Amino acid sequence: MTLLQAIPTSPATPVAPPALLLSAMVWVPALAAIGLLLFPTRTQVQRERVRSFAIGAAVLTLAFAVFMWYGFRDQSGTYAYEEARGWLQGIGSSYHLGVDGVSMPLLLLSALLFVVAVLASSRLREQAKEYYILLLLLETGVIGAFASLDYLLFFLFWQLQAVPMFLLIARVGGPRRLSAAWKFLVVDLAASALLLLAILILYFKAPVRTFDISTLHGLVLPAATATLIGWLFFIAFAVRLPAFPFHTWFLDAQAEASAPAALILGGVLVKLGGYGIIRVNLGEFQDTFHKFSGAVVVIAVVTVLWGAIAALAQDDLRRLVGYVVMSHMGLVLLAAASAAPIAINGAVLLMVADGLTAALLVLMAAAIAERAGTSSIRAMGGMAAQMGRGAIFWILAALAAIGFPGLASFIAQFMIVVGAYPSQRIAAWLAGLGILVLAGAMILTVQRIFFGATPERLGRQRDLGTLELFSAAALTTLIVLLGVLPAILMDSINFSVLSLLSRGSG
Repeated sequence: MTLLQAIPTSPATPVAPPALLLSAMVWVPALAAIGLLLFPTRTQVQRERVRSFAIGAAVLTLAFAVFMWYGFRDQSGTYAYEEARGWLQGIGSSYHLGVDGVSMPLLLLSALLFVVAVLASSRLREQAKEYYILLLLLETGVIGAFASLDYLLFFLFWQLQAVPMFLLIARVGGPRRLSAAWKFLVVDLAASALLLLAILILYFKAPVRTFDISTLHGLVLPAATATLIGWLFFIAFAVRLPAFPFHTWFLDAQAEASAPAALILGGVLVKLGGYGIIRVNLGEFQDTFHKFSGAVVVIAVVTVLWGAIAALAQDDLRRLVGYVVMSHMGLVLLAAASAAPIAINGAVLLMVADGLTAALLVLMAAAIAERAGTSSIRAMGGMAAQMGRGAIFWILAALAAIGFPGLASFIAQFMIVVGAYPSQRIAAWLAGLGILVLAGAMILTVQRIFFGATPERLGRQRDLGTLELFSAAALTTLIVLLGVLPAILMDSINFSVLSLLSRGSG
């Protein structure tokens, strides 16, 4: 019995999904953001109401996601909770939403991490209301992109993320936050232009004027045109991933943004790049993607190794987290290039696991840097004596990042390497080497931060506060749960991956 065969598939008993549930999940954050505009913030009581309202909106969205996931486990169709309504019918675009086993876990992850980000934003004393509004608008853009089954709708939700993310980075963060924010915006707009160009070429080359993904599936295009569209889609998604050499914007933003924005950036936004490659390049243009998969494999391996080696030499704690995420996303890219069912299953699981791990790393890195008064790893040392709880959670996050057995990333990384090995043997070995180098980097970082002599200038440091402890404990619990019981997600992921690959191969 192969590993893939050992993973059970979804039951065949369909359940009628409640109408508008997916739309509610998409639009509740945006409506809440509009509602927040009406809230005054002159007094402390009024500011607490703003905070409570924002938390309530994020928690409600998470409740929708959990309810949908619970019902989704019994779905056997290609898409669940599907909604298709007329919208811009004159140009062939519709309001078409739906989820499958590839997008549903990422929706669940997104809703969860936005709750954590909103909770973490309560530490901000200035411009908190504006910060909550931007986070909620960003959540609508992210969830809408994961749920869209229309290319134009997908692009609009993708673009909806740019301005909120730019302002989140620019308003609060490190001394070079404005530079990082502008770099993010310029790079993101350039990638969006390539994405729009690919969509328009596809639209005008189709015999029927439509943006509907399902309708355009299986469209036969001239080889040169199909290759051009495939490359445009791939580069647009690879920039967001972030794959080498398109990664520098991500590292700058990750280092300079405030903790809530960095958490969403590393935990959620980059996952849209991996999702787009799997959904569009692999699911809709698999034959074309296969033709340049050799180049994709090279990019993937370089991304894994570059992220791991740079993490080993990195002194800035916040940038270190960025390199960890980058290396993991290289593994996702390798899985997509291999087009092996086991590897794709592992890639989706790794995106969820890395989202949880990145969120925990970002929160702990922000707490450590705040108490140490610096992000320089060399300037730290001996902090375990005063930050015992912080040390425990950072070590757990580091173990999760390197794929320690029993934690969320282990089975995902194992599936990717094993799945890619038959078709990409050298790349699989190099990816395994990258995992080992990253493990060395995280072990060395733990030793430098928490053990050894304590610099005199650090003085006495307080441990994690109640809110930090709650968020860290929740994320750690999910990391352990997903590591011990990956079938919680794998049943649905496997069924949809097989369906996606069979559709993509025609």
